Amino acid sequence: MSTAPRHREDRTALARALFPDLAEQLDAAYARHADPAGVAAGTGLAGADGLDAWLDAEAARLRAGDLSGAAFAGLGDERVRHRFEAAFELAARVLSRLGLSVPEPEEFEAAGVDLAALGAACAAEERLTPVPAPHGLGAEDWRALYAGDPELLLASEIVRDFAELDRVAEPGIPRVSEVDARGRSLSWTLRLIPADEAPPLLGLAHASGPHPSLPEMLLLQAMRAAAGEAPVDQRSFTWLAGTLGGGALAARAIYDDAERAVRVSSRGVSNQGPHLGARPPVG
Repeated sequence: MSTAPRHREDRTALARALFPDLAEQLDAAYARHADPAGVAAGTGLAGADGLDAWLDAEAARLRAGDLSGAAFAGLGDERVRHRFEAAFELAARVLSRLGLSVPEPEEFEAAGVDLAALGAACAAEERLTPVPAPHGLGAEDWRALYAGDPELLLASEIVRDFAELDRVAEPGIPRVSEVDARGRSLSWTLRLIPADEAPPLLGLAHASGPHPSLPEMLLLQAMRAAAGEAPVDQRSFTWLAGTLGGGALAARAIYDDAERAVRVSSRGVSNQGPHLGARPPVG
């Protein structure tokens, strides 16, 4: 299930489309309390567009303050709630470097993500990390996001076929679709990625998936760096979803300590090296 692509900045506009009767009542109340210039008392804003902008700003303020984490209240376990809140905060901090805002948890839920099931899985497994990842950014934006420590090193075949790895590989995965400020169509997923030092399943060929997508793995590593945590895969490789080279190759990721970089290269899909494995996502 997925939402229709839209500009996510227009949240009040979407609400107006979904709840026209409520919008009509709101506009009528606005008209009654506006001054002769059309400015609503206490807002300093004129007209319906001004009111909508004020509502969006107030909603953002509440989400960042008194209502922060409210979307995860139904998860029950306080430790799990904190893990989700911390993950969304880290992802937001990292992706703000590109001017991106992470969808709200309610948007993921509306798209079909089962937050309760993810919470239960988190409660059962400490090393699962919620990763709200954007697909469709392109190689250059990921390189820009990684500019610094760590770097991002992409093999030539990864750059060539980046678009094949930069999408949601499985059609059944819920996603929030949006058109960003640059007019690109992005798809956001929310899944739990095992964040053990090495993949929990080692010595497997690529067919032994499922695997995290390239954006999920890149964001997981960037989130860990932002939190001051050690990168995963310092002595191992993780298979990534999708194939390239006409299906003969698949991407794999490692952290190269000598280069202080996340390195993405490829191997034949039948490769079963002892340090190459799978991090099956949950969600």
